[in-house]
Amino acid sequence: MKTRTLTQTFTLALAMMATLAMGSAIVFGQDKTNQQSTTSSTEEQGNALVGVWEEFNVPAETDCVTGLPLPGTPIIRALYSFNQGGTMYVEDNAPFDGPYRSTGAGIWKRTGRHYTYNNLHYAFNPDKSFTSTIKQRADITLSPDGNSFTESGTFEVVEPGGNVVYAGCFAATATRLVF
Repeated sequence: MKTRTLTQTFTLALAMMATLAMGSAIVFGQDKTNQQSTTSSTEEQGNALVGVWEEFNVPAETDCVTGLPLPGTPIIRALYSFNQGGTMYVEDNAPFDGPYRSTGAGIWKRTGRHYTYNNLHYAFNPDKSFTSTIKQRADITLSPDGNSFTESGTFEVVEPGGNVVYAGCFAATATRLVF
């Protein structure tokens, strides 16, 4: 009987220690000072993009050669959320799909001194039938102080059958949201 109680107590203690260890290992967020580290640690540099970013007064499409806004291109806003571990979300008010467009979800990674991401949105008709996937890919250059970035990228509008019906480029500057 004592052996069984001792085993149960040991198992419970081990489970509690594992829970505490795992809990502390997965806690992360923006640092308390809202500042980005400028140290050369590879891990810290890789995580410098983590946070929420806002773009405003952005031309929805640019010339792929010159980077200049295309004539008549609407001006949009966008919010990016880059998460620890390489996932991301994006919200924007691009008027091409009307209000029937999903939040964008994607992945990102550090590439040398820069970052790259891929994301996609789904577009729907008013009757909720699926019309297309909007795929984006961009390269990001983080500012030296870590509080802004510039990006340039491409997008494709892809029909359900896989045909690209439209493609273009975009460029923008974002600033980090801070308290």
